Amino acid sequence: MRLNSPALAVTNKAHPADAFAVAAISLLEIARKAHTGEIELVPDPARWLDDLTHRFEILSLTPGIAWRSVGLEWEHRDPADRVICATASEHKLTLVKQDKEITRWRGVPVL
Repeated sequence: MRLNSPALAVTNKAHPADAFAVAAISLLEIARKAHTGEIELVPDPARWLDDLTHRFEILSLTPGIAWRSVGLEWEHRDPADRVICATASEHKLTLVKQDKEITRWRGVPVL
C-alpha cells in the first residue's frame, strides 16, 4: 500500500496497534485482491491476514454500521467502501486510504 505524505507522517509517529484500526470488511478486500493477483502478500495471504489481526484492532461490522452504510448520502455503490466509511464515521476515525471516490465524497476525513 502506498501512503501520501500526511499519512506517512502520522504512521511514522505512532505505534500501529495504538493508532490504527482496520474495518473487518477490509480483510475481505485484501483477501480478494491477493486471490486475483492484484497484490502479493508474503509469505502467504492467510498468514499475512492473520498477522494483521494480531497487529491492529479489527473493527467489527455491527448492525449500526450496516445501517449507516446504506443510509450514506453518496452515489458510490461499492458496498465495501460504504462499510469502510460508515465504520470510520461510527468510530469517529480518519481514513488512511487512497481512494478517489472516498476522497471526492468528503463524507469522512481522509489522510
